[in-house]
Amino acid sequence: MPDLKEEDVSAFLKKWVASYENGDKSFFDAFAPDASFFSVSSPTRIDGVEEFRRGFEDQFLGQKRRSQVLSPEIRIAGDAAIVSYHNRVSVGGGTANLRATIVVVKGRDGGFKIAHLHNSPLASVGVPASGRSPEAVTLLEERVATAAAAVGTPK
Repeated sequence: MPDLKEEDVSAFLKKWVASYENGDKSFFDAFAPDASFFSVSSPTRIDGVEEFRRGFEDQFLGQKRRSQVLSPEIRIAGDAAIVSYHNRVSVGGGTANLRATIVVVKGRDGGFKIAHLHNSPLASVGVPASGRSPEAVTLLEERVATAAAAVGTPK
């Protein structure tokens, strides 16, 4: 099996995030059939992409959203990549702040699939009393994430 390369995993993730933002069915195609999921909307683990699709597809397909992937880290571990990041998702008038971890595997055919997804909520980001808008807070968070990416994140 060919080795994984960080830039290939990054390109796969970019396409996957675009399918998520566009509410496209290809979002589900990125998962292995036996993938496991920990979702903020389910109290238990979800086993298998078809079960995940049944529970999520109705609210997902065709609905646009904005997904800000902040401070992503890709760690290659043999024939898998572990990807962790913060994700700020805006849908309609609501915003959710999440921690996310995915495990990406490369199949014998050379294609990538997500074998595991884990999302957990972060505490809500409050708007400072100074009256700054949520957009200003987002801009500040993006600048901090950019700076952290340039110098590395604390370990």
